[in-house]
Amino acid sequence: MTDAPVSRDALGDSHNFGRRVTRKGDFVEKPRTVFWEELLLSAKSPLRRALAEAAARDPIGKDALGFLPDLAVTTLPSGIGGRVRRIELAPLPAPSGRVTGGVAVAAGRAIAFFSWFGVADLHWENLALGQAPDGGVVFAPLDVELVLGDFALPTETNLLPAADPELGEVYRHAAGIRRVLPWLGKPVRAETVLALATAYLEMLAFLDRHATALAEAVRRAPGFRRAPIRVSLRGTEEYVRARSEPVFPPLLDAETEQLMRGDVPYFFRTYGRPGIRYYTAPSLRRSDALPSRGDVPRLPPLLSVERGLRSPSRRRLRTEGLLALLAAFDDRALDGTHVAPALRVAFRPRSLVVTLPNGERLSSARNLRAFVGSVYLPCECGEVRTPLVPAVTRCVPGRKGRARLRRRYSPRPS
Repeated sequence: MTDAPVSRDALGDSHNFGRRVTRKGDFVEKPRTVFWEELLLSAKSPLRRALAEAAARDPIGKDALGFLPDLAVTTLPSGIGGRVRRIELAPLPAPSGRVTGGVAVAAGRAIAFFSWFGVADLHWENLALGQAPDGGVVFAPLDVELVLGDFALPTETNLLPAADPELGEVYRHAAGIRRVLPWLGKPVRAETVLALATAYLEMLAFLDRHATALAEAVRRAPGFRRAPIRVSLRGTEEYVRARSEPVFPPLLDAETEQLMRGDVPYFFRTYGRPGIRYYTAPSLRRSDALPSRGDVPRLPPLLSVERGLRSPSRRRLRTEGLLALLAAFDDRALDGTHVAPALRVAFRPRSLVVTLPNGERLSSARNLRAFVGSVYLPCECGEVRTPLVPAVTRCVPGRKGRARLRRRYSPRPS
């Protein structure tokens, strides 16, 4: 395996024949598609324009999308990769009633928004959290590569920690929502949890009401069907381990090939086309597909723009997803019945009982550790107060001393 010299301006891992994200002045240059960042994070994209138009005539109001930034994104003349202007946010003020409420609402809307659009890999190192020039709270990712997943739970975004018998603690440390804890508290108070949950439900309902128009905006976006959607077969930490010891499941030939040239393996799919692909030429003009038979990874279905981005999982996202969100922020200090303008939650000794705005009643065991992990950890590794995460982060897990966390987290292999 080879290790090429790394520029001090390089960010992240090496992919696709030694390519790395690099910082160039006020821009970050990405040697892969920037289509998805532009679609979701630039106010000039067809989707963002459709969202703004829908919000302006919807009861949710135009300010509901204020948690999204407006990034300047340009594709490079080569057609491979692009530049994204570095996000400029001020640090959030110290916690207060107004600031805490604003962060809770932004967080609830962001969890709903990125769950609805099926965006994954939203660990806390990939998130910006700060104050926009207009005073609003921005809470959004810097990199968007895994999109249009048909999610039934917000844990699939990595904003909330997924439950897993082997990787549960990794997911808890990586959970993106931990960025907001310095302003929400630890544990979060009941009225703040309800504000976050209400914002989650309102954003899901807004997106459902305008699903057809939003799907059409995605479909009409130039380059939509050609834009690679990244496929994560296993976490970067596993590839690092594979350099010195066997891993399970065993490496595919395409993974070994990329590791041997010093890259972290990169795979992708495109909308409407079967198969998991990887680049086989330095020009990135040629790619091959993984074998379709045998013991190989299987692709889950994407959301369908032809069906208006609608899916049977939307109901689960609204009901089971809400319960998972509440469970992630649950704490023994929460008890009794608490009421928001359109939501009622009863924290009983062994159960959660939720009354939705339409009168529907949900109940579950209060301990939902089989579905979601707690966001509360004794360490504060993800709870930084700067708009962007520092280049080096450290974790102090209780009495075990200092242990540096890995820089990248990815969903567990399917």
